[in-house]
Amino acid sequence: MRVMIADERKETRNRLAAAVGQMRAVSLGACVSNLSETYHIAESRPPQAVIVAEALARLAEFEVLLMLFKALGIRCVVVSETAAGMARLPPSLIREGVAVTHSDASVEDLRQCLLRVHLGRTSQNASRKQSDSEMTFQHGRLVLLGASTGGVDALVKVLEAFPPNCPPTLIVQHTSESFSSGLARLLDRNTAATVEEAQDQEPLVPGRVLLAPGKTHHLEVGVTGALRCRLREGPLQAGHRPSVDALFMSAVPVASRVCAAILTGMGRDGAEGMLALHRAGAHTIGQDEKTSLVYGMPRAAYELGGVRDRLPLDSIGRAVLENCSRRSAA
Repeated sequence: MRVMIADERKETRNRLAAAVGQMRAVSLGACVSNLSETYHIAESRPPQAVIVAEALARLAEFEVLLMLFKALGIRCVVVSETAAGMARLPPSLIREGVAVTHSDASVEDLRQCLLRVHLGRTSQNASRKQSDSEMTFQHGRLVLLGASTGGVDALVKVLEAFPPNCPPTLIVQHTSESFSSGLARLLDRNTAATVEEAQDQEPLVPGRVLLAPGKTHHLEVGVTGALRCRLREGPLQAGHRPSVDALFMSAVPVASRVCAAILTGMGRDGAEGMLALHRAGAHTIGQDEKTSLVYGMPRAAYELGGVRDRLPLDSIGRAVLENCSRRSAA
């Protein structure tokens, strides 16, 4: 079993590396200091398991990393500072493929923890999922998706339903600048459509899903002439850049062609924009409370009056496609 270590502190990395070096049937792979390095090395040279420091596991971007691990069948062990610190970790971390131990554990205890998660691994299918049936879509339809906390997993589930000819789709997911390209690749693995980071003035065409890049621009819909995406510099909007509100508001002039969904997330980014879209004739969907990791953004949009349909996560992808579809002439 090859193991990677991710800890921002050199001293702790060296201590963990020394511990791994003493383990039977375990070899040491890369030692890195941040989640971005962990993501890119795990993606290009997947280890069997990764040891991650508690401080890194607390970062919001760890959600993206866990989804990559799930796609590639990589197991994860989070090392807490102390035994007491284990109890303070977010419950969401204790999921399939993730184990938690503490820095006071012996070499043998850490080895046993690694072996337990390794032996419990299941094969993962990281190939693209094909749509269940052929669908055709109305010309000019546009899909907009907004998400934050818990949104990576939610977006994977929504996009799993998308066929290669899906309507043009724009996504704003709150994440750090260094993770947007990795997130695009992760989403691309899990859908039959093509997912990439958006480029300024890129045409919106069927089969393309464009993700807002980084944190320096808002992603918007350019409505002059043929539809294009637009990357606009500007201040934070609803506390974020890129902002779901900015994306939704930009599409109000073409609202009759839009199906917009707001997914799990903290705060209220997207609520005002969804209300504006709804009033202008768009079809609007909000994730329900039961399936939301954080029922903040969908709740705000619903309570404001901008959500037409509240749906469980597993139903949203199909609902979006059906709203944009038409029966084949054949």
